[in-house]
Formats: sequence, structure tokens, C-alpha cells
Amino acid sequence: RREQQPPIYFCLRAMAAAAPAAAPAAGGSITFPDDYPNSVKHFLLIGSLGCVVGAVVALYFNLNRTKPSVVHSLLFLIGATGAMGYYAMWTGLGAVYKTTDATPRVIFWARYLTQFVTQPMLLVVLSFVGKFDTPTMVSVVAEDALLVMAGYLGSTTVAPVKYLWWLTTVFFTVLISYQILPTAAEAHAVYRNAVYATVVCLALFNFLWLMGSEGSASLGLSQEVGLYVIVDVVLKSGLGLYLLFNYDAVCDGDEEISSQQYV
Repeated sequence: RREQQPPIYFCLRAMAAAAPAAAPAAGGSITFPDDYPNSVKHFLLIGSLGCVVGAVVALYFNLNRTKPSVVHSLLFLIGATGAMGYYAMWTGLGAVYKTTDATPRVIFWARYLTQFVTQPMLLVVLSFVGKFDTPTMVSVVAEDALLVMAGYLGSTTVAPVKYLWWLTTVFFTVLISYQILPTAAEAHAVYRNAVYATVVCLALFNFLWLMGSEGSASLGLSQEVGLYVIVDVVLKSGLGLYLLFNYDAVCDGDEEISSQQYV
């Protein structure tokens, strides 16, 4: 005669049977940087090193001047911040695995934190070089901060709400372009090229957001990160080096006089 078992016996047996099945699921969780494709790791490292180059050159130029320059100091900070951001993403600190969207995707929140710091500083650099008045400088800097915030908020939500945030970034990009493009019309060629490059890079960031993980995910992660790194390093280091090497020609040694503009 078979002895009847208490209910707790069957509960324990069910838990024991489920444990081996649950183990692979736990072992298959996504972690960074271990689950980055190798190409993504390489691109992020290239981005960090590219920003380091810009920061080191800006610091060297600034330390070898008879009087430190605001432009040189800001370009150093832009490069240093970019290098830190890419290093954070490379080590997995600045990335999350978003599972609430239509398909799981990788979101780099450190990208937005870096942009929030560096893009306004870049616009301040253009303000000094282009000798903006105070209202224009304050306006474009604040608008760029809102632009980055909208992009980040869009990355945390799902369609259709996230596309409204994307349209907000497009709006602020157009608004910034509308304000800075007229200043380049009759300006020095170096400054004019810097303004055009800034506008193009901001527009490309919007395009990559739409096509990348935050938006439609039409681009693969490696493609998105690779293209983003190229555009970002051009904006942070390429444009910075261009302004550094041509600084004396475009500013004609009178940058510090412009400090009275912002009183």
C-alpha cells in the first residue's frame, strides 16, 4: 500500500524540478560589456581615444599660450568629457538593455549625459569665436540642453510617444540652426565652416536617433555605434582641432576683449 504524502512534499518536488530550468535563464541575462559585439567595443574605444587626442592637443596649446584662452579651455573640457563618456560605455557602465520596446535593444544613456555637457560648451565656443551677443548665446545653449533632454526622454519610452520626443529634438535643432547660420554668412571662412559642420552633425544625430536603437532600430547596433562615433568625434575632436589650429587667424588675438559682451 502506497503511503500518502503531505502536500508540502509535492511543492518541494515541483520547486526542485523547476530549479534546473530556471538556471539557464538566469545565466542568459544580458550584461555589458560582456555581451557587446566586438565591433561595438572597438568603436567605443576608438571614440574614447579620438576624444583624448582632442583634449590633449587643446590642453597643450592652452598651456603654451602667454594667456589662457576660454576657447582652448572649453575645447579641452569637451574632449575630456567625451573621452570619459566613451570609456564609460566601453566598460559597460553607460549602457542599459531596454526590453520595453517592440524588440529588445541597447540604449547608451552615457551618450546623452556626454552630449548634455559637451554640446552647450561647443556652442559657447562658437559664441566666443563668432562674437554672439548675450541673448543669442544664452538661447542656443539652453535650446541645446533641451534638445539633448528630449532625446534621452525619447530613448526611455516607446512608440508613438518616443517619436514626439524625437520631433522635439528636430525642432530645437532647426531653431539652433536658424540662429547660428546667419552669423556665418559674412564671417571668417574658418568660423563659417565650423558653423556648417556643427549644423550638419546635429542633423546627423537626429537621423541616427531615428534609425538606431532609440527609434526604429533599422540599423544594427554595430552600424549605429560606428556611425555615431564618426560623427561625434568629428564634432568634438575634429572641429576642435580645426578651431585650435586656426584660432589666431579667426580670432585675431582679440577673444578676451569679447568678455565685455557678456556683462
